[in-house]
Amino acid sequence: MKTILLSLLITSSTYANISIITQNNNKLTNITQKELANLFLKKTNTIRGIKITPIDSSNKELYEKFYKKVVKKTPSQIREYWINQIYRGDKQPPKRLTYKQIQKEIQKKSMIITYTSNPLNGKLILTIK
Repeated sequence: MKTILLSLLITSSTYANISIITQNNNKLTNITQKELANLFLKKTNTIRGIKITPIDSSNKELYEKFYKKVVKKTPSQIREYWINQIYRGDKQPPKRLTYKQIQKEIQKKSMIITYTSNPLNGKLILTIK
C-alpha cells in the first residue's frame, strides 16, 4: 500500500503543471512562453511596458523542469549562460527563493513573476503542461 501511494505521489509531482503567477494588482494578464524565457534570461525586464522582476524557485526539481520546458535549456546550459553573463558584467541570475519567501514577495507591491507547482496567492497568467 505504501509503495502504491508513494508511486502515485511521485507520478503526480513529475507530471504536475507549472503555474506562472504574479501579483493580483499586476496589469499583465497573459504572457507567452517566449516572453517568459526572455524575462528569466534577463534579455528584457518589461512585457508590454510593464517592468517585471523574475524570481526563481529554490526547489531544484521545479527549477530544472521550468528551464527545460520554457527556456529549452538543461541545468548545465543555464549555469554556463549565467557564468558568461556574470563574467561579462552584464546581468545577474534571478533570485532563488523558497516557497514561503515567494509568498511574502507576492504580497509586497513590487512587480514580480515566478513559477510554482503549488497554489500561491497571486494571479495565474500561464499554465505550462
